[in-house]
Amino acid sequence: MSAVTESDSGDHDLVSFDPASVRAQNRAGTVAATAAFGLMRTATKMSVRGTEHLPAKGTGIIIAAYHSNHLDPILVGLALKRNGRMPHFLAKSSLFSGVLGRILKTIGQIPVLRASASAGDSLEYAKDALAHGQTVVIYPEGTLTKDPELWPQHFKTGTARLALETGAPIIPVAHWGLDTVFPRGQKKLRFRPFSHDSIVVFGPPVDYSDLWDHRTEKATMGRLSQRLKNTIARMVSELSRRELPGRFEEKETGE
Repeated sequence: MSAVTESDSGDHDLVSFDPASVRAQNRAGTVAATAAFGLMRTATKMSVRGTEHLPAKGTGIIIAAYHSNHLDPILVGLALKRNGRMPHFLAKSSLFSGVLGRILKTIGQIPVLRASASAGDSLEYAKDALAHGQTVVIYPEGTLTKDPELWPQHFKTGTARLALETGAPIIPVAHWGLDTVFPRGQKKLRFRPFSHDSIVVFGPPVDYSDLWDHRTEKATMGRLSQRLKNTIARMVSELSRRELPGRFEEKETGE
C-alpha cells in the first residue's frame, strides 16, 4: 500500500510503486533511455565508474547527484538504467498534470509535495519508492550550481532528511565533461561524436551511522548535508584534476 494518503493536498496517487506499476515504468524507461542514448552518443562518449558501489537491485537507494549542467540528468539516468536500475527523479508535484504529467507518471518520476504541511510530508512519494526497493535521484542543491568554477554550492536538507527518516543508503554521484558538450550560457549542443568524454562516478555509500541516534535533530540534517557536499566536491576535484578548495575540508556544523 502506498505511504501517501488523500490528505496530501489533493495529490493522492500521482504515481505508484507497486510491482505492476514498476514493471510498466521500466518498460517505458527503456524506450526513453534508448532515445536518450542515441542523442548523447552524437555529442559525447560516456563512461561510468564505481558501479560496484551500487547495492543489489531490490534495495532502495538515494542517489545524491552533482548538478552543473542541463544534460546531467540524462547522463546520470543513463548510467543507472544501463546498470539495471530505473532512475526516479524528484520533480515538482505541479508538473504532474496534463500531457507532461502523464509522461512523468508513465516513467515513474517522483512528485515533491511542496504544499504539504511539513517538510517531511513533501517527501512521502520518495519514501514510498524507497520502501519498494527503487532508486530515488535527488539534486541536493535543488538547482544548477552557480559557482563559476562549477564547485557544489549550498545543499538543502531534503536529501539528509530522507535518509535519516528511512535509513536508505546515500550513493554520491559526480560527473565531468559535459561543459565541453553544452557549455554554460550556450543554447546549442556541440555535436562532435566521440570527441569528448563525459564521466559518471558512483561513490561508496556515505556513512552516517554516527548521526543516527540524533537523526530527528535539525542540526543533524545540516551535518549530513555538509558531509555529503564535501564528499561530492572531493569527487569533482578528482574527476576535474583540480585542487579541492579549503572550504570543503572544514569541520562539519549543523548550519
